[in-house]
Amino acid sequence: MVTLQSTTSPVLPEHEDDPHTFHIFVMVKTTRHWLDLKTEQRRAFLDKEIIPLLRRRPELRIRWFEPEAFSTRATDVMICETRDLSAWAWFCDHLRETPFWDHYFEVLDILPALEGNYLT
Repeated sequence: MVTLQSTTSPVLPEHEDDPHTFHIFVMVKTTRHWLDLKTEQRRAFLDKEIIPLLRRRPELRIRWFEPEAFSTRATDVMICETRDLSAWAWFCDHLRETPFWDHYFEVLDILPALEGNYLT
C-alpha cells in the first residue's frame, strides 16, 4: 500500500508559477477535401465556421503549426492554451459539428498537457 503525503500546494512544484494553464496539442492530418480547396475557399471556411467558435470562447488561444515537411503522420498541429478546460471541451464539441472534423482533417490525437518548467 502506498501512502501519499499531503502538501500545501495542489499542484506540482514545477507548475507553481502557472498552475492553471493547459496546453492541448491536437494532431491532425489534412484530407484531400482540404487540399483540393483554393486558398480563398479555405479562408472562407475558417471565417464562417471556426472564427465564430473562437470568438465565443475568448478563454482559448489557438496556434497552428505545420510539420508536414517532417512528418508522415500529422500534417498540422493545433495548440490550444487555456485555463478553462470546459471552454476547450465546448470548442471541441462544436468543432466536431463542422466539416473540420473528419472531412477536412482527420483528428489523430488530442494531448492535454501542463508546461514542463521543472528544468528552469
